[in-house]
Amino acid sequence: MTTPVPIPHPPGVPILGNVFDMDKDTPLNTFERFAQQYGEIFVLNFLGREVVVVSSNALAQEVLDERRFFKGARRNALEQIRVLTGDALFTAYHGEENWGIAHRVLVPAFGPASILGMFDDMYDILSQLVLKWERFGPKHAIDPADDFTRLAFDTIAYCAMSYRLNSFYTEGTPPFVQAMGSFLRESGARMSRPSIVQRMMGQTNVKYEQDQRQMMDLAKEIVEDRKQHPNDRKDLLNAMLKGRDPQSGKGLSDVSIMQQMITFLIAGHETTSGFLSFVMYFVIAHPEVYAKLRAEVDSVLGQERMRPEHLGRMPYMVAVMRETMRLKSSIPGYSVEPFQDEIIGGKYLVKKDTNVFILAINVNRDPKVYGEDADEFKPERMLDGKFEALPPKAWIPFGNGARACIGRGFAWQESQMAIATLFQKFDFRFADSDYKLQINQTLTIKPKDLRIYAIPRTDTTFSLGLAPTPSVMKTAATTTSVNGDAEANLKQMYVLYGSNTGSCEMFAQRIANSSPAHGFKATIGTLDSVTSKIPTDGPVIIITASFEGEPPDNAGHFVKYLESAPADNAPFANVRYAVFGCGNHDWVHTYQRIPKLVDATLAEKGAQRLVDRGEADAGGEGFFECFDEWEAKLWPVLIETFGAVASDDPNTGLNVDISAPTQRASTLRQQDAQLGTLLVNRFLTKPGANEKRHLEFMLPEGMTYRAGDYLAILPVNPPASVKRVLTRFKLIPEQEISISSNSPTTLPVGRPINVSDLFSGYVELAQPATRKNIEALLHYAPSSGSTRTALEKLLADYVPAVLEKRTSVLSILSNYADIDLPLSVFISMLPAMRVRQYSISSSPLWDPTRVTLTIGVIRDEALDDSHELFQGVASTYLANLTKGDRVQMAVRPSTTAFHLPADPTTPIVMFASGSGIAPMRGFIHERAAQKAAGREVGKALLFYGCRSPEKDFLYIDAELQDWIAQDVVDVRPAFSRDSEKSEGCKYVQDRVLHDRKDIIAAFNQGAKFYTCGSTRVAAGVKAACINIVEERIKAKSAEQEPGSAAPTADEVWAKIVNERYAADVFG
Repeated sequence: MTTPVPIPHPPGVPILGNVFDMDKDTPLNTFERFAQQYGEIFVLNFLGREVVVVSSNALAQEVLDERRFFKGARRNALEQIRVLTGDALFTAYHGEENWGIAHRVLVPAFGPASILGMFDDMYDILSQLVLKWERFGPKHAIDPADDFTRLAFDTIAYCAMSYRLNSFYTEGTPPFVQAMGSFLRESGARMSRPSIVQRMMGQTNVKYEQDQRQMMDLAKEIVEDRKQHPNDRKDLLNAMLKGRDPQSGKGLSDVSIMQQMITFLIAGHETTSGFLSFVMYFVIAHPEVYAKLRAEVDSVLGQERMRPEHLGRMPYMVAVMRETMRLKSSIPGYSVEPFQDEIIGGKYLVKKDTNVFILAINVNRDPKVYGEDADEFKPERMLDGKFEALPPKAWIPFGNGARACIGRGFAWQESQMAIATLFQKFDFRFADSDYKLQINQTLTIKPKDLRIYAIPRTDTTFSLGLAPTPSVMKTAATTTSVNGDAEANLKQMYVLYGSNTGSCEMFAQRIANSSPAHGFKATIGTLDSVTSKIPTDGPVIIITASFEGEPPDNAGHFVKYLESAPADNAPFANVRYAVFGCGNHDWVHTYQRIPKLVDATLAEKGAQRLVDRGEADAGGEGFFECFDEWEAKLWPVLIETFGAVASDDPNTGLNVDISAPTQRASTLRQQDAQLGTLLVNRFLTKPGANEKRHLEFMLPEGMTYRAGDYLAILPVNPPASVKRVLTRFKLIPEQEISISSNSPTTLPVGRPINVSDLFSGYVELAQPATRKNIEALLHYAPSSGSTRTALEKLLADYVPAVLEKRTSVLSILSNYADIDLPLSVFISMLPAMRVRQYSISSSPLWDPTRVTLTIGVIRDEALDDSHELFQGVASTYLANLTKGDRVQMAVRPSTTAFHLPADPTTPIVMFASGSGIAPMRGFIHERAAQKAAGREVGKALLFYGCRSPEKDFLYIDAELQDWIAQDVVDVRPAFSRDSEKSEGCKYVQDRVLHDRKDIIAAFNQGAKFYTCGSTRVAAGVKAACINIVEERIKAKSAEQEPGSAAPTADEVWAKIVNERYAADVFG
């Protein structure tokens, strides 16, 4: 057994211990000083009560293990605060019943959907702050802590309780805030006073009780007002007044409701106001951060008022927020207690009932995690996957586990809105240019004596625009009516959910509501409603969340049932299922744990997975859109698997009415935010070479990108293909059709549409026909004869005759005029027009509003019997664009690995051929801009393959030659038709082997490697690199002792791929 080592401790005085060591105004200063002096753990003594303080990530991982330690609310400041808040969420003792009741009642009200629904109310209060600062003018020294207190105070009251406190319209500090500050300071001070001294402080005790009454009176006023004027708002107050604990059936008493309200008002506004104040300080104090944040806000918001969809589009702002919380967490620490005597750090004994204080503000700055610059403000350390890669408990501003901040999503959205809107509207400066950060501490911390100027920007016409935002998602129950005959034909399905916040339940209800339209009758229930037998008479759709790695309250029994089922006899063999998970990536190490567990366990124990698991990230962009995309994949599989479409008619319920020929009416897509403008379209290749083009676009307003990202283009079909359709179905371009459908569709329904527009932009015409398509064509072909024989042969020889020859439905119809296919069936066969993703070939450092593409244009002779030129849909569309044309586009991020290293001095080695040079040009473009700005950049090697230096050596006659001259990049070409001009190297892999010494040198200098090109290019580069690795292994083996084991080339290559290699492979 390990012999415990004494925990370091500062010397104290008899009886009082370390009371006199503490900084009276800012105790945090003392804790930090002692942590610097004594290390990651020390113990303090206050009047005989010992407090163990830990300040390293390693020890935090141990004491924040909820299997060993629980939240401590005894013998500390929280116990003093309990005289006001009782057993409310923040101050409840471990295991108190009322905490569990309140937590289960309130969690749904803090779910992502509920918080998003508060967007307009939050903006309402935020607008009052903006108007105040605007009216004060550029020369008024603003106290941000005071105004952010009003902002957060009014926001929590209005959004959570529908109660307007109007703090911005009152002089002086709001009475509640004044009482709260006094109460919290006194609560903290009482911890270091002997009880006999406390009893003698008459005036102080009277004031302490007055402060409590002041706060309780406000809570009582709000509750009574709601009872006298009830409403149906889905806010926290109604949740507490009307809610019942799903486990015990109990509700909250009026006293408990008032205590919870005071807790929200204290914790909710005190922490957020401090956090926003620190954001202002750090951003203003770091001009480079200020410039990046403002540029991102301008890029995303432009002149528009903020909308919900903007929340997930500002990654740099999120990094600023995370870095601020890391350095100055509003709650600098919190306490836990061990369930029993524990050894931590392998040598320190912590006895049961000991108060352990986690100095979170130091844990968040542990140099062993964040490096020697851990005390510096660097938002970049939260970008490019670095935040997600942090070890457990390295970023803990919101607390820990089950007792973590229940309102973190509320505070996060409120803060995002405030930061973005304020930097959109104002320029900021310190009122005192020499200001140095100091801390004001109560229960939380804020900047002390910070004053700023808010100068209205003259380069924006932004208006607050207080009308409700149209894109805020409002969810409402819907009812689908199905007549008796139709219901008899519906297939049974089961929709099961596990949900604490309500988001998963909402998604489940959406599936149930739309099930009749897809041929199903849904039974909906919680996962815990199925704990003995999972249904097998229909698909089982599971939608569940994960909370700190644990199942939702109404899914715990189901998860245990899954895990305990024996695996040896496939207990779920007849179950057919699909899983969708909700989570928040901020909980990096437990993200999507329960959805993954449910999905994997069902499959391992015999169940049949219908579609791949879907997931939505409440902490990222597109929470609701992710579900929409997954649902769109789900229904076709269910319909096909379970035969939900009873009729053999391929029409599938699509009805088409053809109008008489009329004047053509153009149908324009109205998504202006997604419309970019072509600025440049030029050839890159000379006659005789495969056509390559350079295109430059003005991005849609608010759209941003990074070097290495994709630009998704929504193209239109070539005019020649559209003309073939019109000819085949005897239509003229001016005709319109109206489409109706009894199931969800991507086609334009409910309005007339021009046939040319329909076949140009909504459907794919060149996709190879599926087997199902050909079977449908047989249904409409003559019962005998050459056409039927030809179709049957296409089915029999499907791969060589259809797939390899790219034979489309349109081609078949053009070749066989006697197939009497209705237009409606033809349209239903066609896939929806899909976007094409192209690697961006520029850097935002060149111009954040512009983006370039480098594309190869596909125009080949037909392989089928149509004798029509085969044209790539998107490349042909792009090649035919002219300056000023509007294009539907969206930036899509590439994988985390396929971006430049955060440190520009890191060398890079790039392998590409043809248009695969696109992302490499973006990387070089960025390095060139950095070097031009005076930054040191690492060596860049580009291995590039093309046919000849004269015809298709892309960009060599322009910027690439300049970048070579500037020593930004060293290009090593391989010319397949002129290899004598590239050191005898025909292909990229040949040049890699030829220049192996330079590859090895770059690797030894820590270079990162990238490949972009076809599968053939990627395979060739891989083979060449493995060849080099084998040579190195053999050389090292010759120098090693006999018998020592050396790794294989494949093992070394796998390690390189995992750590320093990224590929973007196509075709």
